[in-house]
Amino acid sequence: MRAAVAVVVAVLAGTGLFVLTGGPGEEGGQPPPSAATSSAPPPVGARGTAAPPPPGAVDVRTFGATGDGVTDDAPALRRALAEATAVHVPAGTYLLGSYATPRDDVIGADFVFHLRDGQRVTADPGAVLVMADGVIAASSAEWGGNVFLGDSVSDVRISGLTVDLNGSGNLVPAGRTITGYGLYLYRAQDVGLDGVTMRDTPGQNYVVAQDGGSRITVRDSTFLNGGTSIPGNRHQDDFSALYFTASDVTVERIVVDHDQQPVGFSGGVELHGARQSVTDSVVHDSWPAVYIGPDVASDLRLQDDVTVSGNRFLDCGRGVVFNALGTGAIADVEIADNEFRMAAFAAFEGEPTRAVDQDMPPDGNWTYHHLITGLTVRGNTVTGDGAWSDAVVRLSQVHGATITGNRLDDVVGSAFVLYSSPWDTTDVVFAGNAVTWRLSRGAPLMALSFDGSSTTPAREAFDARAITLADNDVRVTGDGDGSCAVYAEWPAAAEVQDVEVRDNELEGVDEERCGPQADELAAGS
Repeated sequence: MRAAVAVVVAVLAGTGLFVLTGGPGEEGGQPPPSAATSSAPPPVGARGTAAPPPPGAVDVRTFGATGDGVTDDAPALRRALAEATAVHVPAGTYLLGSYATPRDDVIGADFVFHLRDGQRVTADPGAVLVMADGVIAASSAEWGGNVFLGDSVSDVRISGLTVDLNGSGNLVPAGRTITGYGLYLYRAQDVGLDGVTMRDTPGQNYVVAQDGGSRITVRDSTFLNGGTSIPGNRHQDDFSALYFTASDVTVERIVVDHDQQPVGFSGGVELHGARQSVTDSVVHDSWPAVYIGPDVASDLRLQDDVTVSGNRFLDCGRGVVFNALGTGAIADVEIADNEFRMAAFAAFEGEPTRAVDQDMPPDGNWTYHHLITGLTVRGNTVTGDGAWSDAVVRLSQVHGATITGNRLDDVVGSAFVLYSSPWDTTDVVFAGNAVTWRLSRGAPLMALSFDGSSTTPAREAFDARAITLADNDVRVTGDGDGSCAVYAEWPAAAEVQDVEVRDNELEGVDEERCGPQADELAAGS
């Protein structure tokens, strides 16, 4: 998933009935950010309600907006935002068919609206802004049309509004990269969305905050469909609902959902800055639900103080993924008290599901960007739901991780796999977890592997120390013949010290230890 960056940023999705006007878009730069069924009931909607008009708010109809779903209301709404600090949108369908001019050159894209410092936008229930058919791709800008832009703004609030980017009426054409943003923030401070609904973007993201900025909040809001889940949108291969490189970001009580399983990468929330959190939210049908890791374009040296807690990640192929393509280290991450319900994705046939996954670089070119210190994974419930997993929790470049008090149900494959990296793997505890396990494909329940084959050029071995697998309660369901609790393998050249396997309850498991280095684990029992 990636976010639009022309010198660093992305744009917001616009709508309209005819070709838009605006200055030439910037060329070059990287494309914007975007991103990865059971019988259980679908997630409920977010709990937000429309805010009452603030004192002094001006009704947009005063400026000529009609809300009739036919007239291009974008010019009237632009006048309202330009002349009033606080505007209120009554119930109605407000068609957006043109973009603001001159084009803001923060990125090569068109926007319907430019927000100002101190702006307040409130809306009645039933107030919907709708991008007109074909207007997004009709933009001559490199990355197409978008809705709201907040360029270096501060103290902005949007409440109760619904933004419809018109899905099948604005499909991405072949050869284009379309951002389709509902809100793009560039170096913005103190911006809040509350009780907002955004739906049916054909592009890459709904909300993006990039190139610095801080104190961004998204609460009680709903994001429906997008990018790779829009029927017929076959030229879009990447999507994430929310994407943040800003610091001090709070996301709580939101819903990300899709009417159908996406046909490509489809992320829920991307966290790429310091002091960020996602709590008490529902993310459905996503691959993955949450990304964590410094963004490749942000040059962040350290992403710290990240919280993912109290969420429901339902029918997701990947849960929380640590991105392997950033530029900095990661510290002090808590993943706690979440529900993970895993599901295979038809778009990624044969790919295993994982609840918590630390990527390894696909090309083997490790940098210092991916070292994690102070990771806590506790109190989570993971349901495999019959989907194959090569590792419910997979870690590698870690200096300090505790995985404890989790319940892993219906695990098909492996529950915990620990690799190493050029900077070694140290101080990892997998303890006090309860696992129901179905043996599949000969995979062990837990695996330790510390060779150097994941680098380019390959190294003979990586090192590891202070690894503890203890006090886990494991029960095999079905036939446990040939099952192994802990598999250990590393080259003789690897320096592996203080690996302890002890006091695990293993009901129905054939072997406690297996693999070439099984005897080296015995000392810890």
